[in-house]
Amino acid sequence: ILAITSTFLSISTSGQAFTPSNNADSFSQRPISSMGRHRQTRSPILFSSQLGNDSVDKREGAPSVSDSAFFRLVSTLDRVKGDYDDDHDDSSYTFEKKRILYMEKEIELLSQLDPNHPINYIDSHIEDDIQEHMTKMEEATLEELSALWHGQQGAINEQKLRFYESRLQDVQGSLDGPVALEHYGSCLDLIHEHCSVDSPGTAESNGRLEEVDFDKLDLGKWIEPAHHLANLLAKTDRLAESKAWTEEILAEKPWHVGALSMMRIVCLRLNDEEAAMKWAVKGLPGLSPQSRTWRSEWVQENMDLAKEKLAELQKDLTDKIVAKIEISVRITSGVMTEGMIVFDDSAWQ
Repeated sequence: ILAITSTFLSISTSGQAFTPSNNADSFSQRPISSMGRHRQTRSPILFSSQLGNDSVDKREGAPSVSDSAFFRLVSTLDRVKGDYDDDHDDSSYTFEKKRILYMEKEIELLSQLDPNHPINYIDSHIEDDIQEHMTKMEEATLEELSALWHGQQGAINEQKLRFYESRLQDVQGSLDGPVALEHYGSCLDLIHEHCSVDSPGTAESNGRLEEVDFDKLDLGKWIEPAHHLANLLAKTDRLAESKAWTEEILAEKPWHVGALSMMRIVCLRLNDEEAAMKWAVKGLPGLSPQSRTWRSEWVQENMDLAKEKLAELQKDLTDKIVAKIEISVRITSGVMTEGMIVFDDSAWQ
């Protein structure tokens, strides 16, 4: 076991990121004969119900731990760690694992926006038919991405967020109004609860307008509440704040189609035409014959960025597990020395 631990320690400290799953790229290698004439149905995903708790849906299209070589590595690390830690609780790593699963699924969905993906193939040379089919597939894929982003923190939190979104139409006038201010406070509380870097729920707005320290937030834990807040701020003419939130969203997910559109609109309302044009160019290209090459390049570029994020998440999780194993091995072996930095268990809760 010490030898296994040493091997994993060398992996962790080598500075090389893990290679993301190639599932999202596999479509480029599939023969035309394997492509259906029409994609009649899309597998139900129901992300919030399948990943919001410990049970993982096994239906076709659902993220699966068993399908990932990375998670086979993590399972091995967990077993090694368990030999040294009688109090080991696999739920300590549940969120990190789910976050990786979501990113893998996100990369898969991004790949489907490529006009050359098999789901966009139709056995027809009539441009109107091709355009209609691609448009339907785009709408379905964007809907699945939205479901993925909304459901990242489980079904109950998704219901809260969708409730806030349904009330956005009731917000009128400035953010100082009672309805708007309550809406703002509730949404910001949701962000603090689930995206705080230090510990969840440490900050509550209680309806107050406040300066937000983005360094204390990890919006990658749940991106959609921030996107909704940016919409609320734009609707109440807090354009500079809306832009600031949207910039943070796009720093985390440069491929977030809704945030890209929001940034262009906010810049226009701020009379910054140059910035609006810049963000318009960064947006998802259309599906016209003239735009398809550009769209394929956009998809590939953003898939590469998403894979970098995935590799970071994988390495972070593995480093945490290996660090815990290393401390446990040293304690068990009687080599723990005075002054040695002990891994903080609170970070695993």
